[in-house]
Amino acid sequence: MNKFRENIAPEKSKPQVQMGEQTEEMLNKASDFSFFIPKDNLKDFMPPILMGVALMVVYISLSHFHVKSLKEKEQLKGELNELRSEYISVKSHLMKESNQSAVSKRLSTIGINELRTPPVIIEVKPTKK
Repeated sequence: MNKFRENIAPEKSKPQVQMGEQTEEMLNKASDFSFFIPKDNLKDFMPPILMGVALMVVYISLSHFHVKSLKEKEQLKGELNELRSEYISVKSHLMKESNQSAVSKRLSTIGINELRTPPVIIEVKPTKK
């Protein structure tokens, strides 16, 4: 098949490593392993299986809770930005309306005018008893 294989020097054979009995026994056990649980040993495997299922349920519920809290955080952040901008606009409107000229215009509509002369100070002399 391979034309170039003929030109290559033959590979040297590697020495065979002697496997011990224990290693051979472990390999046999590993090759015989099956994921199917026999009905005889089912009650022995139930606690670890139930623990694994419980951990999966807790993990899934925590991930759902985390996603829900992230969505709520983003929603609250947007609401906070909206309230902050409303606060700034109301504050600037209040500052504009609290100027002396704006206050005098509003009061002039109901008949109260701004004083053009300074107020007179009235001094009362204390009487002796």
